[in-house]
Amino acid sequence: MLKNVAVELLALPALDVLFEGLGRNTRSQLVYGFDDSARSMLMASIQLKTGRPILIVASDPVRAGKIYEDMLSIFGEEHVNLFPARELYYYYDLLSESSDASAQRITTMQRMAEGTGSVTITTVAGLMTKMTPPKRWLEASFELVTGQELEIGCLLKNLMRAGYERAEMVEMQGQASMRGGIVDLFPMGQVLPYRIEFFGDTVESIRRFDLETQRSKDKVERLKVFPAKEVPIWEEERLLAVRELEKELKLLDSQLKNRGHSDPVMRLREKLAEHLEKIREEVYFSGIEQYLLYFYPQTASLPDYCSDDGVIFLDDPLRCEQVAEQTGNELKEAQSALLAQGELLSRQAELVWDYKELISLSKKPLVSFSLFSHNMPLHPYRRTISLSAKPVPRFLGQWDLFGEEVGHWRNLGYRTIILTSTRERSTGITDILAERGITAGYALAKPELLPRTVALLHGGLESGFVVPEIKLAVLTEQEILPQRKKRRRLKGKEGVRIGDYQELQVGDYVVHEQHGIGQYLGLRTLEVGKIHRDYLFIQYAGNDKLFIPVEQIEVVRKYIGAEGKKPKLYALGGNEWSRIKARVQASVQELAKELLALYAARETEHGRSFSPDHDFQQDFEAAFPFEETPDQLQAVREIKEDMEKSRPMDRLLCGDVGYGKTEVALRAAFKAIMDGAQAAFLVPTTVLAQQHYRTFLERFEGFPVTVGVLSRFQSGSEQKATLQGLREGSVDLVVGTHRLLSQDVRFKDLGVLVIDEEQRFGVRHKERIKMIKHNVDVLTMTATPVPRTLHMSLAGVRDMSVIETPPENRYPIQTYVMEFSDGLIREAILREVNRGGQVYFVHNRVQSIDKWAKHLNTLLPEVKIGVAHGQMAEDRLEDVMVDFLQGEYDVLLSTTIVEAGLDIPNVNTIIIHDADKFGLSQLYQLRGRVGRSNRIAYCYLTYQKNKVLTEIAEKRLQAIKEFTELGSGFKIALRDLEIRGAGNILGPEQHGFMMTVGFDLYVKLLDDAVRTYKEGTQESKPEPRVEINVDAFLPATYISDTRQKIVFYQKVAAVENLDHVTEAREELSDRFGPLPPPAENLLNVAHVKLLAGELGVLSLSEEKNELQIRFGPQVSAISEILLALSKKYRGRLTVGTGKYFLLAFRRQGMDGRDKLMFLLELFSELKGLAKEKNSRL
Repeated sequence: MLKNVAVELLALPALDVLFEGLGRNTRSQLVYGFDDSARSMLMASIQLKTGRPILIVASDPVRAGKIYEDMLSIFGEEHVNLFPARELYYYYDLLSESSDASAQRITTMQRMAEGTGSVTITTVAGLMTKMTPPKRWLEASFELVTGQELEIGCLLKNLMRAGYERAEMVEMQGQASMRGGIVDLFPMGQVLPYRIEFFGDTVESIRRFDLETQRSKDKVERLKVFPAKEVPIWEEERLLAVRELEKELKLLDSQLKNRGHSDPVMRLREKLAEHLEKIREEVYFSGIEQYLLYFYPQTASLPDYCSDDGVIFLDDPLRCEQVAEQTGNELKEAQSALLAQGELLSRQAELVWDYKELISLSKKPLVSFSLFSHNMPLHPYRRTISLSAKPVPRFLGQWDLFGEEVGHWRNLGYRTIILTSTRERSTGITDILAERGITAGYALAKPELLPRTVALLHGGLESGFVVPEIKLAVLTEQEILPQRKKRRRLKGKEGVRIGDYQELQVGDYVVHEQHGIGQYLGLRTLEVGKIHRDYLFIQYAGNDKLFIPVEQIEVVRKYIGAEGKKPKLYALGGNEWSRIKARVQASVQELAKELLALYAARETEHGRSFSPDHDFQQDFEAAFPFEETPDQLQAVREIKEDMEKSRPMDRLLCGDVGYGKTEVALRAAFKAIMDGAQAAFLVPTTVLAQQHYRTFLERFEGFPVTVGVLSRFQSGSEQKATLQGLREGSVDLVVGTHRLLSQDVRFKDLGVLVIDEEQRFGVRHKERIKMIKHNVDVLTMTATPVPRTLHMSLAGVRDMSVIETPPENRYPIQTYVMEFSDGLIREAILREVNRGGQVYFVHNRVQSIDKWAKHLNTLLPEVKIGVAHGQMAEDRLEDVMVDFLQGEYDVLLSTTIVEAGLDIPNVNTIIIHDADKFGLSQLYQLRGRVGRSNRIAYCYLTYQKNKVLTEIAEKRLQAIKEFTELGSGFKIALRDLEIRGAGNILGPEQHGFMMTVGFDLYVKLLDDAVRTYKEGTQESKPEPRVEINVDAFLPATYISDTRQKIVFYQKVAAVENLDHVTEAREELSDRFGPLPPPAENLLNVAHVKLLAGELGVLSLSEEKNELQIRFGPQVSAISEILLALSKKYRGRLTVGTGKYFLLAFRRQGMDGRDKLMFLLELFSELKGLAKEKNSRL
């Protein structure tokens, strides 16, 4: 609908000159006088009028992002492309990098090459990128169509050439996997992956499937597949690159021969030899783009991907030229150093176009947009068009002023357009204007924008504007509301919940409920009595071995403890495990009893009951500058419900750093303050107190709330004034360290106490907190995530709100895993500092941190560097941290102390030295220190050059490679953090027990204990023992990946009804193709076991030539039913009585499948007869 607003700008007479020039393909024109969203709208109107595709070049990613957001609002996603620049130059030796930006570049290359999308936005650095020629790019793309004749091997070969990575299971873009006649594929630029099923050499079906469940969703007729890498490599290019790189290798060999041993040249030679071998073997690797000019001597630029009638728009050309010059200088400096050291091949220094040359030689017409008129020697303007747009006043909730201005525009004959994000907000603004005598209408269809009208439209722009010449005013929520809601940002990953990480891998430690902790060594298919089954092979202490049939897999759990620590293995047959398990059991029973007693006591206490929300509450919540996540809103609801009850609140708020806990707590504090009470925030460090204080002052601006702070950074007189304000009630909210717990701190009426990270306070402070807590509503926040299983176990015992969804569409953190180099460090730090940001440099050895400070000062003399580590005096450490917070230092060189709770939005680059020595959960938390603002953040995980890594470090680096995605490394990191979070909630003693028996078994024991105390002892129904001689397993020819086999065995073991069996059958068929007989038997055994359990069967076994079914003693009225059955199966069925009812059936001539079919028929018949007779079988 915003296209209609853009069309209104075409009424500007001066634009006729521009369109005449474009009609003649005039080389260069300037349009000045429009800025921000007015300029975006003008660019859109030109595109709509001409119908020609436009390539918009912005100076930097922030400006490009704003234009992109505006264009999305005007045209919609299907018409707008974004081409982000490569943030790191190709020549650094990348092990791994985030794929977000690369995926977006690839998608844009494809869409532009195909002529899709009217508008493309890039940056100066994006424009300067050398690229694969568009013709070769399109030739590397192909289409799959249902019914197409195609060999499955040919498809796989094409995918590998196009840069797709072969995986056992598709989990991310750019991966492909094959199982029998099925190929799973996640094409770049697609939202969902696809499943291609073959019948012989014919594509039988193409289905989209869900990444989490791996189940098919819907069918499509055709699928366009384009390359997964920016440099697709066909045979011709590969052979050319091999020849050229072999020449480079010979050149390096001769240099080494002439110069003697040279470390840099030797390193370059080793790297080139390794990469050359991979190229020979047709293996893609991270950083292959550095050899672009060896594959494609004739490269292209982004304008080459634009169709012939395309137009280039330069947004602020003077700024673009300035940025291009700065980028070029940075590039030359880095290249010169690397070339001088012999660490760069000559063609690797030519991977970027010269901006001036690219612009001056461009054959496409250029239109430049700026606020003021100027001259441009690089591309002299043939025509200059002057326009005028003014910014809209910022009303920010001043409704009288807003109504007055809108009324003034109406009286002048203006068309006033107000853009809102929701229908409800439009209704609110309409009512506000109506109260002031102004009629405004919500336009559902194409709005008729007549003079003197006020129209509300659904949509948003970065900013509003006024164009007096055509009497048009456009307003956005940013100008109207008390504080603007931030709109959708650059598209990143959606918020993802990470589920339980239970995949078993060879070498993992496992816990068997009876036998204790052992090591899983894989699945074994064993033949016992001519019957094939799969068994889990587990090794215990003293080389003891245990083979567990997969149907008993539910008694085995993956051992989850502290990352990097090996648990103790137990010997089979000993009683040590039984003693330890009994001790843990007794402890959790005591804990459950204690928690339930505390909960019951709190239910009877009487405290303050807060009133329902005040009008100010809605205004305060509407002023939050971000969109809330569903979890945040749920937490707010739960807390408000607690506050409105008469019993005191004691709620735990869990969620990762940056997930919005503080905002939730502030809403609780504001609710209390609006009811005449005071609120206090207790934090563990002075730095956090200062941070929170600054945040709170900003957040409560414009609201009747007085904020105070108590910490050692306040002078004596300042503290005295705050204390007096608390006593008298003039200070509504105070934030402080343990200073808040001092005896001289007295409140007039404390209503809510918020405690941040209670586990970080000492014993004495905790005792004081207990005293203050009495009859006060308490909200305790913790930044370590809590496992969902524990949360569920404690439901009804501990009030807990969990925020587990991260904010959606946050800028993704660009993560790089690479060899350490001074050039990289200098470039990364200067890039951040030059954009006004700050950097964390994490070096985790106190002994050598001063040496590194000297090294960094030598490397970066123009940068101010602060040093912080845990062995410094506490006062000195806090001084350094606060100085860094206030911008006194550009770089903070520190140990891992930065992982604990610091939140400095201006720090958007973190460099982690020797990343291979850190645990994954540490890396996860450290990386979370950046990416907290509206800027793209960078995380560099570095390791030493040519370092011979230990096996453990190599595995960790392999996991870190996956860390740039939501792969297994990410899940392990989260799981380790969750266990820490559980320890924080339940205390150090219980954390020790978790480590002893493994987290999952601990949670099961706790769950059982809580349930027993709440519901009383429940008599458990024994599971039937089913031992039938039949091949029932998943053959390796059907599912080759043992990890996926394990997952399916777990699913089959956990079935609770026939629907679950049917779902498992459908999933196997969907993902792996038609079920072979042993897999079909596996599911039928599970079905038999289900029916046997419902009928009260104790065991089902084979003795000689008989199938024997034993019923439990609770089975009654059996005789009539058995009599009916014995008539049907005359001569084959015998009935035994005694302690148990026994059915014995002679099974001559039956194979395994026949036996299962007979049992299913028999049990179904038994169920029917029992139902008929109303017997309780």
